[in-house]
Amino acid sequence: MITITPEARLNIILTNTNKALSEAVKHATTEQLETLKEGKDIKSLLTSVFQDKTTSSKSDQTLLDLLKNSTAFKNMGSFSEDLKSLVSELKSSSDVTSKTAVLEKFLKNIVTLDPQTLKSQIADSGVFMESKFASALQKLPDLTQTLETLKAALTKIPLNEAKTLQAHITALLGSTALAQAPLTQESAVQLTDTIKKISDSLQTFLSKSDPLYSKEIVSLAQKLDQLPLLQEVKTTLSQIYSTLLSSNAPDTNPLLDSIENLLKNLSTSTDEDLKNFTLQLKNAIHDGENTTQELTRMVAKLGEFTNPKELVLETFLKESLSNDLKSNLLALSEELHQSADPATSKLVEQVDKLLLQIDYHQLISHLSSSNSIYFPFAWDQLEEGSLTFKKTPDKKFYCEINLKLKEYGELDLMMALYEGNQIEIQAHTEKRELKTLIHENLATLRTQLIDAGLTPRSLRILERNEIKTPLNDLYCTSEGSDLGFEVTV
Repeated sequence: MITITPEARLNIILTNTNKALSEAVKHATTEQLETLKEGKDIKSLLTSVFQDKTTSSKSDQTLLDLLKNSTAFKNMGSFSEDLKSLVSELKSSSDVTSKTAVLEKFLKNIVTLDPQTLKSQIADSGVFMESKFASALQKLPDLTQTLETLKAALTKIPLNEAKTLQAHITALLGSTALAQAPLTQESAVQLTDTIKKISDSLQTFLSKSDPLYSKEIVSLAQKLDQLPLLQEVKTTLSQIYSTLLSSNAPDTNPLLDSIENLLKNLSTSTDEDLKNFTLQLKNAIHDGENTTQELTRMVAKLGEFTNPKELVLETFLKESLSNDLKSNLLALSEELHQSADPATSKLVEQVDKLLLQIDYHQLISHLSSSNSIYFPFAWDQLEEGSLTFKKTPDKKFYCEINLKLKEYGELDLMMALYEGNQIEIQAHTEKRELKTLIHENLATLRTQLIDAGLTPRSLRILERNEIKTPLNDLYCTSEGSDLGFEVTV
């Protein structure tokens, strides 16, 4: 049974629970161990495992080098083949045959590849198991923060509807409803009903467009900048005044006062006076639009907390982990250790080998500020493979695919996606035959990319010895990933 505690999030960084880290430390040199000591201990070294990384420490780099260069991880083999072998062995064991069905779900063949299947296989690969704990534990704190933000935004609006909404939120934050929701389904339903009512009231409030933010006022504000004649200025100011009389926006009264002063002294007013008022009006419109946009975002955010099942911690984790491969392997390992059958020792070794690969990719993900996983599909041609995803702060996405094929040797691909649909692909082949084969099918690849809504800006196929710069240095930067251990496809 997996214990649901905040500390569970740190399992992947402790040497006694992370198999990859334990193995890597065994192969560390004296100098590397000294560098690791600078981090005081392994736990404190990587406590930011679920936070966005912006820089890499010297200790991080040392561990990353250990993982990438240790002979223990050089040939981990095909994850799918190892899983297939485990499933086959389980079917011949009467004690644990119930586990085969759930494990077989992860043996999808590459011919079934489609966006939804890819997303599912990656999300349930086991590499993101701890992030599911983190997500579950963070659900209520996120809701509390959303309500606090909404409450602060409403304080800027001195209207009765806003004050009423603010009072409801204050009452909710001061009640026991938030603390009780993760415990029972009934409490969660009561909380989500309250959230829905607040959200509906907020939407109704936003639907009542104030005259200050109307297209008419925006148009008149722009017109003031271009009026050369005094009479036209007077007419425009009068139109703005008339429209704002029905406005309840907080900036309306100061605007009405300014218009009255301008109209009263229009003959002696300067161009600077008019420019100041125009700026005052535009700032009021801008501030109101910002507040409206912020409240609109809050409505969308509140929608994330209206499913009672996601608020009950035990239920949410049970469902989200039911299809997670690492969770199932850990449960199987526990069951095997409790079995009296001596034949289970071989099964334990197979499970440990699979968990080692998952742990390895978890640590690579964290230390390289990316998302690294094994190749999550069965493919007869594949000896071993891995995928790495990275997103930079400037919203560029990178995907590196490293494959070792039985017939064609190693194939390394780097893809960069930017501006929404612009894609660059560079491939390095170990064998010339594969390079020739890919070149012969480039037209088909280009057509398929376009059909998928992508614009190929560059498609380069090279043999490995044709370029001096390592493939993974061409696109990767030192900037941190803002994906952490979350997956986006």
